[in-house]
Amino acid sequence: MKILKVDLSNRQIHEEEFRQQDYGFFGGRGLVARFLTDYCAPTCDPLGPDNPLIFATGYFSGTILTTSNRLSIGAKSPLTGGIKESNSGGNVARAMTDQGVKLIMVEGQSEDWVYLYIDPEGNAQLLDAAPYVGMNTYPIGKALREKYNDRIAVAAIGTAGEHLGLVSSVMCSEFNTGIPCRGAARGGMGAVMGSKKLKALVIDRAARPYKITMTPEQDKEFRELNKKIVAAVTSNPLTGQTMPLYGSAAGVDTTGKMGALPYKNFSGEFTPDWERIGTVQWRKNLIDHGGKSTIPCQPGCIVRCSNEYCDQHGNYLSAGIEYETVALCGANLGIFDTDAICTLDRLCDDYGMDTIDIGCALGVMMDQGIMAFGDSEAAIAMVRTMFDPDSQWGPILKNGCAAVADALGVPRQQIQRVPVSKRQAFAAYDPRVIRGYGLSWERGPMGADHTSGSAATYIPNLTPEQQTDYSLAVTATCDCFMCLFAWSAVNYNKEARPAICRMAGILAGMKEGPDMSMIDSNGRAILQLEYAFNEKAGITHDQDRFYGGESNYMYHVPAAATKSPYWSIQKGPLPPPPPPPKKEGDGK
Repeated sequence: MKILKVDLSNRQIHEEEFRQQDYGFFGGRGLVARFLTDYCAPTCDPLGPDNPLIFATGYFSGTILTTSNRLSIGAKSPLTGGIKESNSGGNVARAMTDQGVKLIMVEGQSEDWVYLYIDPEGNAQLLDAAPYVGMNTYPIGKALREKYNDRIAVAAIGTAGEHLGLVSSVMCSEFNTGIPCRGAARGGMGAVMGSKKLKALVIDRAARPYKITMTPEQDKEFRELNKKIVAAVTSNPLTGQTMPLYGSAAGVDTTGKMGALPYKNFSGEFTPDWERIGTVQWRKNLIDHGGKSTIPCQPGCIVRCSNEYCDQHGNYLSAGIEYETVALCGANLGIFDTDAICTLDRLCDDYGMDTIDIGCALGVMMDQGIMAFGDSEAAIAMVRTMFDPDSQWGPILKNGCAAVADALGVPRQQIQRVPVSKRQAFAAYDPRVIRGYGLSWERGPMGADHTSGSAATYIPNLTPEQQTDYSLAVTATCDCFMCLFAWSAVNYNKEARPAICRMAGILAGMKEGPDMSMIDSNGRAILQLEYAFNEKAGITHDQDRFYGGESNYMYHVPAAATKSPYWSIQKGPLPPPPPPPKKEGDGK
């Protein structure tokens, strides 16, 4: 495997050997943390030439392990000011692996717009992107497929990234369809890419795909262990039944019933009409309008939770619609029209925007009377004005929820709810109901990361603080290995968890092991790197608070409770992880 170092300032590309043994069990997020620690000055301007942009594949990318072909994109975030890794499904990571590329590090800044193209023989070159400047992601995806072929993989920015929107995303093409609906959306990675004048990464189908080398004995053992992973994923009610039919939007039923579904800008009220966007109505509209479900977003995925949604006239509208979008661009805004929600999703995907931050920003605007809750036409019109210089709020909206709150004059007592942590907007779970999420958003290195609190919903016998620390570490390891949905089935299955540990050991050339504690320590080591980066960037645990104003915008907990034990590598040996659940379940 190799590393591509792309120097945009000098238009040079260098190749280096990638040696996995130098990085332990790091992949994806772990490699982002390691390379940013080694190559990025934490005090640099995130939109300047000294902030490298990292594209990294997962530890298991290129193997038969399901959902292992996720892409991690990382840099110093222009939104949070700290370290950021944002990951995405799609076909880009597998295309990189097939070309023998483990990681791409883009440094410097180009004077003119370019795109990075890797041809079938594995040759990388920077090409003129002038014909594509001003294009959104859907048009550029189509134009590049017409120029090359339908089998290319594309990671591109839309006009949001070109305009350096602080919540702009990098949109990746989906497996088979080529639609750019898979977003590395959080933390403004699209703005970093735009600041470098890198419009797209285009990877052609490899003429001779790279193969992961194993001995016949290792290959046999790996395949036998993988059967346990497949069994865990397919037998799990969530990943084997619910998600193929409904996608992650099925989460509306869970949070709606328990009162954790955000409603009217996280008002704390129970969402009265959640069934209108729940699984039954969602699937009815999807099928009645001619849409599709059970689509794999990446090669080898057996969860197949992606979807294509058409409007009531049968016209394609959007794809890859996730729970966070349905909740935050739906119930959080008092909108219960699936066509309107998917229109907002399509606009954000096309511009290249984070639907989480945009949904929260629109919620704050509605709370302040700029629009009325439930007015979907006004919300859609507002998003369409993001790049209109004559619009009062559009250009502010492109910078996310925290920027909207700033423009409204926060901190002010009349603005009671600004759902952000480290200036990144909340995911779609009310932290007053699922406190483990709230704590993880406060004390996590990346702010309100929508995946970092997930384990807090699975281990009710732990305290919120224990849930948080365990969840942060588990998620960091997950982001090295595979998709969170499949990981949720694997990590709590008594046969699958040791199986994936051993599979990691086979790739590392180990004769036996590793044990679970070594895999768990992987996540804690990543957190140490991330916290150390943030500390050098000036982000301390005193900033582990929602929004940061003087008012009690959501709720707060004592400072001692919010500080993670993994905060600093200066504090001596790592504390042991919280104990696992007393009963090992099937991943529900």
